[in-house]
Amino acid sequence: MADVLIIAGSKSDESIVKKTTTVLDDLKISYDIAYASAHRDPDRVKFIVTSSEAKVMIAIAGLAAALPGVVASHTDKPVIGVPVKVALDGLDALLSIMQMPKGVPVATVGIDNGQNAAHLAARILGISKQVNKVPKTYAEAGVDEALVSKGLETLGKYVRESFKQGEVMQDYGHYANTVKISDDLCLAMSTDGVGSKVLVAEMAGKYDTIGVDCVAMNVNDLICIGATPVGFVDYLASEEPLPVEIIDGIGKGLLSACVESEMPILGGETAILPDMIRGMNGPGLDLAGTAVGIAKPDELFDGSSIQAGDVILGVASNGIHSNGFTLARKVLFSKFSINDKLDWNVTLGDELLRPTRVYVKHFKDLKEAGVDIKGLAHITGSGFRKILRLGQFLFSIEELPEIPPVFELIKTTGDINWQEMFTTFNMGIGLVVVVPSSQVDQALSALSRNDKTYRLGVIEKSKKGVVEIKPYEVRIE
Repeated sequence: MADVLIIAGSKSDESIVKKTTTVLDDLKISYDIAYASAHRDPDRVKFIVTSSEAKVMIAIAGLAAALPGVVASHTDKPVIGVPVKVALDGLDALLSIMQMPKGVPVATVGIDNGQNAAHLAARILGISKQVNKVPKTYAEAGVDEALVSKGLETLGKYVRESFKQGEVMQDYGHYANTVKISDDLCLAMSTDGVGSKVLVAEMAGKYDTIGVDCVAMNVNDLICIGATPVGFVDYLASEEPLPVEIIDGIGKGLLSACVESEMPILGGETAILPDMIRGMNGPGLDLAGTAVGIAKPDELFDGSSIQAGDVILGVASNGIHSNGFTLARKVLFSKFSINDKLDWNVTLGDELLRPTRVYVKHFKDLKEAGVDIKGLAHITGSGFRKILRLGQFLFSIEELPEIPPVFELIKTTGDINWQEMFTTFNMGIGLVVVVPSSQVDQALSALSRNDKTYRLGVIEKSKKGVVEIKPYEVRIE
């Protein structure tokens, strides 16, 4: 969510927009930019204004300069008008903006003075930020997992009813699902998207990793039921036709992850949805995909073979991956800007855009090594709560590797407790593997060929599913 909306009547006003954004960048204030004419596109102006969550709006216009007044008519938020010198030395625009009727105020700065508009917006925000707290939970950031769960329960009724139409191998709610299509073959499917990480890519102007995220989020779910990925399709929706360089970056990421997963891209779908998708500082987009996998019926697993004494292993993540960004963005951008250098010598943008690890090779190496995989848990949304999908056991995590600095930064910046951190983020472990105690060394050897892998703990008997993260006194039920 941006703090300031900048709306200009024409692309010819870009030089004034630049004056404004330069100051906002220096002040580390987030913003959206939109172009729409009050006279030619009144409906678009209304949509832009009413759908914006910005706290202050800056309207830039010349000549008759109706735009600031029209913006003010659609919102109760502060509006700052910037008159542009086009004719009559800009005096016509200045007078037009100044002479608003009572009850519909527009603050007006000097002609072409986008800088002062930004400084005034900063002063207004200085007042509002005193009462706008940085969120400490995913729910405060706008994602209430309890409400999400209720929605999934409702949808689940219809999903389970559909199971009558085929021989479905898993229950609803696991990482992926399969349908048996012959005595010796099951077809598996998973679908997922990149989520609000796309907004970070837009802010950074860097799109070459989100394609990797899109593929990884899907194939990593497929392997969690024992299926080998064999094909992928993507869905790319955007506010307007995307520039070639953005498409190229996304395509490179999709290809890279599919090559790593040893599967082809079979096609996909693109959609232009200007009335549904809106960008922050550029054309808005949403990226999602679907992966297809195959497995023999006896190759599938869902955690049902887990027993007390089995060992929990953890494979390292590559950072935040593609979950928890609604909270991470609102916390980190309350203090830092996209190009700020962090203490470990990377920019915030580069840190947040690290691509999700693809764990297909890890899965294949485990199978090749003859390891009896009791269960896999891809640590994504809901963090370590995802482990509970493996069954009614006590998952006792007795030790963890050092938590990567990005998670420490989120925690300290947002003053977030450990319970919330471990139920929102992967905390440095992207994949959890449960194996028999007799095969721990064998599994560690196979997994460590690809990434750092750690022995986390053991499985204990329990009447209900519980994850205990003992070093941090976190209990997840």
